[in-house]
Formats: sequence, structure tokens, C-alpha cells
Amino acid sequence: MLDLAAAETGAPRRKLRRLQSELATVFASRALALLSAKGGTLLIPLGEEGDTALTDTTLGLLAEAAEVPLTATVVPTDTEQIPESADQAHELLNLVRVGARPPGLYQMSDLAVEYQLTRSGPATRRIATILDPLDAHPELFDTMRAYLGNDMNRQLTARQLYVHPNTVDYRLRRIAQLTSIDLATSAGISQAAIALLARDLDGSVARRL
Repeated sequence: MLDLAAAETGAPRRKLRRLQSELATVFASRALALLSAKGGTLLIPLGEEGDTALTDTTLGLLAEAAEVPLTATVVPTDTEQIPESADQAHELLNLVRVGARPPGLYQMSDLAVEYQLTRSGPATRRIATILDPLDAHPELFDTMRAYLGNDMNRQLTARQLYVHPNTVDYRLRRIAQLTSIDLATSAGISQAAIALLARDLDGSVARRL
């Protein structure tokens, strides 16, 4: 079971036709597809050893045919579990979107932490509240996201935010003062990453309700 999304919404129909044609070629017309210009769901038979025929290489071929980067989540499943696996694939794709991950192929092992956080609504919301003191300071949120996204590189973070590196240091100290999350430590970095993810996931769930 495969959930697929195009990086560009509203892709022209000719690109969709190219994608459908490439699907027939790559999977020897064995894939059942429900597609639109925004993405869709594929049902692909497993190989003899139970592995999926979809790989980074085959996804690259599909993206090349569609002329847009593609993101896909894949869930191997038995026939009787197809409906549940389709729901799981949709959930995984949403996690990729919420986490702003780059286009590519994702499996459960790539999103295990994120998926587990979605299993417990109250716990996720509680973790997310750790960052509530920053609500009045959007620049601190921006700095935290950039700092984590740049692998804790303060110079790169400063350039991205168009501020002096000393400003980044000051903001990191303010984050520690307001939330007790010290981004100078490995524990603080992990806590910040999980809290940001929980906050984003909780907001994503709230928007769908």
C-alpha cells in the first residue's frame, strides 16, 4: 500500500498521464492506482520475498516522468488488511508533511517516533505545552526551528535569520529561561525537537477536527 503526494498541487493533466504511463511501465501494469493531480494511493503486489517493488530508484523514475518531486509512504500489508494499511499510509504521509521533510520514500521505520506521538493525544498535547511560554515570542520559535534544522550551527542559523550570531546566542538563552530547555545540551536538543514535533502534530490534528 502506497500513499503518494506531488510537491506541486494542481499539476497539469499531461504530467498525470505521464505518471500513469510510467507506473504501468515500472510495475508491469500490476499496480492499482487511484490518482489525481495532487497525489493518490497505489496498491502494488509484493515481491516473492515479501518486499515492495517501490524503491528510491523507482520513485525517482516516477518523479522524473511527472516532472515534479514526489513524496511516498509505503506500508507492506496482507490483502485482508488493505483498508487499515491505507489509513496508516495516509497518516504517515501527513507526518511527513507536518515535519516538513523533503520529498522521497518513507516507511514506518523512518517515522516511528512521530507515529508513536500521534497514538496518545493527551500525552502529545502535554509535551506540546512545554513550549507555551514562547507563544508571545515568535522570534524564539523561529530561532529554535532554524537552529535545530541547521544541526545546531549558530553561524548558519544567524545567516538564515539575518541576525548576528550573538543574537542567536541571546535567543537560545531566553528559550532556556522561559522553558528550561537548554539547547546547549543533547538532552535539551532532544526535548526541543520532540516538543516542537508534538506541537506541530497537535496543531495538525486540531485543524482536521
